[in-house]
Amino acid sequence: MSTPSSADTFAPLDDIDPATPGDPFTRLHYHYGQLLGAEDFNTEQRYFLLRSRLHNAVLHGFGTVWGLKIGYVDTETALRLTCDAGLAIDALGREIHVPQKICLDVTGLASTRFWADLAPPPAKAPAAATPTDVDTPASDDTGTPPIVVTPSDTTTDDPRRRVYVVLRYRACLTELAPAVVQPCSDQDAALAPSRVTDGYRLCLEAAPPDGAGLPIRDIALRPAPSADPRERLLDLILNPPTDLARLWSGADDAPLLLAVLDLEAVGTPAERVKLSGAIDNGVRALLPHVQAVADLALGIHLESTAGQRAFQATGVSAAVGTGADASRMVLAVSTSQPVLPASLGDASVRVLRFDAASKKWVEPAVTARVATVGGLSVTVDETWADPTSYQVCLAGTGAAALLSDANAPLAGAAGEAVPAGTGRDACLFATYPPITAA
Repeated sequence: MSTPSSADTFAPLDDIDPATPGDPFTRLHYHYGQLLGAEDFNTEQRYFLLRSRLHNAVLHGFGTVWGLKIGYVDTETALRLTCDAGLAIDALGREIHVPQKICLDVTGLASTRFWADLAPPPAKAPAAATPTDVDTPASDDTGTPPIVVTPSDTTTDDPRRRVYVVLRYRACLTELAPAVVQPCSDQDAALAPSRVTDGYRLCLEAAPPDGAGLPIRDIALRPAPSADPRERLLDLILNPPTDLARLWSGADDAPLLLAVLDLEAVGTPAERVKLSGAIDNGVRALLPHVQAVADLALGIHLESTAGQRAFQATGVSAAVGTGADASRMVLAVSTSQPVLPASLGDASVRVLRFDAASKKWVEPAVTARVATVGGLSVTVDETWADPTSYQVCLAGTGAAALLSDANAPLAGAAGEAVPAGTGRDACLFATYPPITAA
């Protein structure tokens, strides 16, 4: 399904999708004694399959879900491109699964008809001219303006050729089974495929895929009608780029660009090709899972091996104490899980205050460190009358590491992604505002 052996297989191929055309909004209604045929069962499958694709394309989009990294293996006699196993969803909502790492031998590409279709990499925009780039003679006595000589815009022939690695969905009919045929039919007609396998085709192409007509929505390309982000999103939803029927009408080509690379022929005549520069996997569309998006958007790691939040420091506040601690400051540190009281010690929780006079951080005396329901309380033997910057340093590593009541080490501050079972120190900064009388 993936290793071309002739020049023709490098050309884009239009594969047939047996699930289309179909109707994702009409399903069978069964009744007693109903006569069912092959088309009825196909309609049943298409209903659920096309609805799944509609959901993928409209609500999730398209791109690489995981894997599918394009790499290479270069030896003295051969150049092979590799594609890691992975999963992608194309613009028509179809899952494309590559079950194992595959290899594409491109050693003899320069001797095929496909090589003639390739173009050099696009030229970069020329940089602005600098005083060292031009020769500006003075004006003569006739007042003729000086002639400015700029570097030539022409370039030498570029031996490189730009290639695009493209992944396509392909449905394969497999597993021949006996079939009922007309009398006097040949023997081959008595067999028909009994399975449809969702496969793939990995191609090298001379031009990047054209997404014209596909249900692709990119909010970054749509001008904002106002400063309100919701208005921009509303405009995107109310003005779709294409008819949704494109998803089930039968037009099956929705290529996915995976990587871009440049090749160069070696020898005259060309004996092989070599890679020129690095392979760019960053040109592909990405389709991260919702959990990763939440982590990035909220800055809070929402996953853990045990299925619960990591033991982390989540906040700190300060207030003047009451009763016997009326002349002291009490700092409340909140944590995502209860603190194990036995892990509290002099070195596990430290407080630093910035002294404006000396312009240094100083460490006031701490009279108490107590575990509370929501974290821990730290009492400092001084009061702060003016706005004061302070920090609470919590140990997550070493002999003084804080532990949760489940014996998990402190894993830094909220928002840090720390592997399960890994400790990390946390330092929380805050400013105490003075309390003024009413």
